[in-house]
Amino acid sequence: MTWVAWRVQRLQFLVAAGVVVVVLLWLVASGLDGHAGWSQYWNSADVYVLYALPGLLGLALGASLIAFEVDRGTNRVAWTQSITRARWLGRKLLVGATVSAGLVAVLIPLLDWWTGAMRSGPGIVSNIVPKLFGITGFVAVGYVLFAFLLGVTLGTLIRRPGWAFAAGVPIFAGVRLLVDGLRSTLVSPAFAVSPAQPFSGPQPNGWVLNSAYLPIGRTTPAPGQTWASSWDRVGSCFDQAQSQAGVDRCAAVAHLHYVVEYQPESHFWMLQGVEAAIYVGLTLILAAVTVVAIRRWRA
Repeated sequence: MTWVAWRVQRLQFLVAAGVVVVVLLWLVASGLDGHAGWSQYWNSADVYVLYALPGLLGLALGASLIAFEVDRGTNRVAWTQSITRARWLGRKLLVGATVSAGLVAVLIPLLDWWTGAMRSGPGIVSNIVPKLFGITGFVAVGYVLFAFLLGVTLGTLIRRPGWAFAAGVPIFAGVRLLVDGLRSTLVSPAFAVSPAQPFSGPQPNGWVLNSAYLPIGRTTPAPGQTWASSWDRVGSCFDQAQSQAGVDRCAAVAHLHYVVEYQPESHFWMLQGVEAAIYVGLTLILAAVTVVAIRRWRA
């Protein structure tokens, strides 16, 4: 049954593998460029392609997994050969998910090398920053698995590969944007405190979330205040002071200190694990929906 599941969709698998090979060659060519460090960071098109790849790849393979079978009627043939629907679906999902995850996984070491120049450049201190987080580490495997099962589920419900793919793109993008927006809260952030701005000691190393002058003894805004409104405490200083030193003196008189809320570089793998777990959980939910939908089909 596993071999049959491979043969039915091998053309799509081979095309997807070809796309990944092209991306691999592109990464090598651009990574070997002597100006790769800055060109890769500031060229948003490069990063957008890499961000979109797991979703598009997973949706393309998933949307056709069940819908093509229904269109050809081969699912009915399988069910009349003493093969249960659960076994038929399980093998197809296993093969498709393994191929999808494997194609993305082979990119991970190369992406780590490709982004290395950016992480070592001035001002780019960690791959925990949003620009790099989604294309480094193992979280991309979670993206492609979710996209694959999303395509499978939509293909099962809509039964048209093209429409299933088209419907999956905005859904996947919406989920990515939602989880990306929640990322900063998935792990408790760290706080760095300094008497004045800029920091008199080592700068926070990681992804800066918020910063403001706050009352001494606090690392978060007072009740009724936000990080943005906390700047009002020294607003008059910015209007009157002729230098940052003047602002710092005003903050000292008001008994304020400068606080930065950030996700340190040491939280990178923890955030990767939590975010990947969210996508795996969504993947399992979609798998359950697909199983229920197929069991309700008429033979």
